[in-house]
Amino acid sequence: MDRKEDWVVRAELPGVDKKDLEVNLAGSALTIRAETRKEEKEERGEYFRSEIARGSFSRTLHLPEEVLPEQVAATFENGVLEVHLPKARKVERRKIEVK
Repeated sequence: MDRKEDWVVRAELPGVDKKDLEVNLAGSALTIRAETRKEEKEERGEYFRSEIARGSFSRTLHLPEEVLPEQVAATFENGVLEVHLPKARKVERRKIEVK
């Protein structure tokens, strides 16, 4: 989301724990990496079932303009990651009339 002073990136990450989440900024590239792990075991008499599911993903977003890396902030709450990336310079917007 492009706001006047900063960019905001929101990502829904269901099933991801905060400890398994990594956010990196390199120049104008923001990378989000996460891993999910799920392990289930069930025993009933002679019956035994064990399931292990793992998954990982990585997404890299290229930002259209420079940001202030020392002021980047990220929060992760209820499965939603939100990264605030303050713009390095203020860009004035103007409306262009279409003829």
